[in-house]
Amino acid sequence: MSALDIDSMRALTAIAESGGITRAAKRLNLSQSAVSHKMKRLERKLNRSLFARADGKLNLSADGEKLLDYAQRLVKLHDEAYASFHQSDLAGELRLGITEDISAPGMAQILSSFSTGFPNVALTSRVAHTPELVRWLRTGEIDMALIEVFESELLEGDHLLGQQQVVWLQAEDFVLDSEHPIPYVAYHKDCFYKAWAEKALAEIGCSLRVVFECPSIEGMVNAVRSGLGIGLVNLGVLEQRQQGGRRGDSRGLKIDQVDLPEPPPIQHIARFSSGVSTRQMDKLLESIKNELGAR
Repeated sequence: MSALDIDSMRALTAIAESGGITRAAKRLNLSQSAVSHKMKRLERKLNRSLFARADGKLNLSADGEKLLDYAQRLVKLHDEAYASFHQSDLAGELRLGITEDISAPGMAQILSSFSTGFPNVALTSRVAHTPELVRWLRTGEIDMALIEVFESELLEGDHLLGQQQVVWLQAEDFVLDSEHPIPYVAYHKDCFYKAWAEKALAEIGCSLRVVFECPSIEGMVNAVRSGLGIGLVNLGVLEQRQQGGRRGDSRGLKIDQVDLPEPPPIQHIARFSSGVSTRQMDKLLESIKNELGAR
């Protein structure tokens, strides 16, 4: 076996892109010990240390960063070569809608790999918030959507891709004033996070007032940090931003765990326009589940 076997290169790439061995193992649909073993075996073959720990985090060493550049190119070339000899007769058009929280670098790689593997499928993707994507599904503007919903909003035929926690985010020096409506930072006027917050707060005798609307999580987090108000955020996305090198993202922020109603977990799902999938949708969904390790 070659020292630079493609499975090890794929594992190294997954670790770098997902931010750790645990997430990489889930992405590769392998056990954590299997991924760790691949890396230890690779280090022995190369006689190099590929990782270094700093502040309790596992980072690539200088040799690891150097190898990563080769690994990414090798994996891309491998997948392109494999696809060229296993091209499917699958053809047609597939219009996909994705939320910002789901349109991470890992998803971009999934879509790129799908397009490479099925060159006769014209795949187009659009990013929007869940309520807008749901409307597009109903009007037939898109064929398939990767969206976020609360469990109570799941429909028959939805395909569960994962689940993450939603938390109240606020500035460290923010103080709730029970005598006035809670200032709230929303993604947009139809934000379903906001709809849940209004209902949950009403049940404890509180209300909210939207003070800022911004369609991006970047703007939302900055508004909360400035003290304009509080907001609801996907904890997994917040952690990804911090692991992606944006260390300042967590400064001046805190998660409320006492004063406000606890939000239910968010469900990441795939939903089809008519409730019935096509072959193109099935193949894309299969690729997504394989990459995310969804069951």
